[in-house]
Amino acid sequence: MQLDQITFTRFIAALSVVFFHYGMNVFPANIPYLHEVITAGPIAVNYFYILSGFIMAIAYYHPQHHGQSRNNFNQWKYWLARFARIYPVYLLALLLILLAKYQTLGDDPLTLPLHLTMLQAWIPSYPITLNTPGWSLSVEAFFYLCFPFLLLSIYKHGTHRLIIFGVLLWFVTQITVLGLHNSDDYIPKSLLHDFLFYNPLMHLNAFIVGFLTGVFFKNKPLKALKYNSLWLLTSIALIVLLLMYKPSIESLLSIKIAYTNGLIAPAFLLFIVLLSQQTGSITSILSNKWLVLLGEASFSLYILQKPLHGMYDKLIANKISLSNELHFYIFLILLIITSILSYKFFETPMRKFINNCYRS
Repeated sequence: MQLDQITFTRFIAALSVVFFHYGMNVFPANIPYLHEVITAGPIAVNYFYILSGFIMAIAYYHPQHHGQSRNNFNQWKYWLARFARIYPVYLLALLLILLAKYQTLGDDPLTLPLHLTMLQAWIPSYPITLNTPGWSLSVEAFFYLCFPFLLLSIYKHGTHRLIIFGVLLWFVTQITVLGLHNSDDYIPKSLLHDFLFYNPLMHLNAFIVGFLTGVFFKNKPLKALKYNSLWLLTSIALIVLLLMYKPSIESLLSIKIAYTNGLIAPAFLLFIVLLSQQTGSITSILSNKWLVLLGEASFSLYILQKPLHGMYDKLIANKISLSNELHFYIFLILLIITSILSYKFFETPMRKFINNCYRS
């Protein structure tokens, strides 16, 4: 099942992460009522997790009437394919960071092994010690490890057990984050902060609800909704309003709210499902080959942003006097170009090479 119309949304999500890291005060992020939307980087990472679960179901889950296909799932081949998908560019970005930080690597002998093995998100104080965006790949790697067992659970026991587990995990996660985030023990950038916002277990609910939604989508595809484009735009408006008015909601309730751990997963899932079954002009536009290419290159854009920004600062920003806004957009253009080149000439060839090493 091809869902090219979803691919470009990955680029938009990755772009918001770049704005969060480097463009907090540039146009259009400097417009007050758009700031929370444009710089919703951490929430966009949560969208990645939900979408990942959904896409994994679309790609690998086979409904009952395709029972014979179920026996063809090879977990080792799957894990190798996932490794080939994320690790080469992840390692490239890490090596570029290491070139810049080699003088301080000996300060903590655990840092490099954790990042090389993609385990940094499990240990508080280590998730963002080298290539900052890499923590989310540490989380994603855990999801990939779990996926064959989630799939096996569906095949053996149906969806009921996983639904109960997924819903309970979602509630427990939200209560835990809400309680600890608003406790007297919470301090930004503390060990508790790292546990709440980086630990893979605190994001597993997002992947599972995305996976379950994908399973239901394949089992019972929705009939084309009347005015589907209107419903889709409504779902986008809902997400935008949730982001835009998050500070107001926090002020009204006098508590801190985190959207980063699956809290607004239902809104994201509504959008994903509506877009997936969209067959009109919106799908035609989003399936344009150039927009799909940007979506495909979004992983390189996401993971290479920090090393490329470091190089840009050292080689260009420190030598040419321009406004911060102009520097940001020059960097962004270079990052997009680099990500496309990386996808076409490094990421894709490496993925094919590693997958071809498998012998069934």
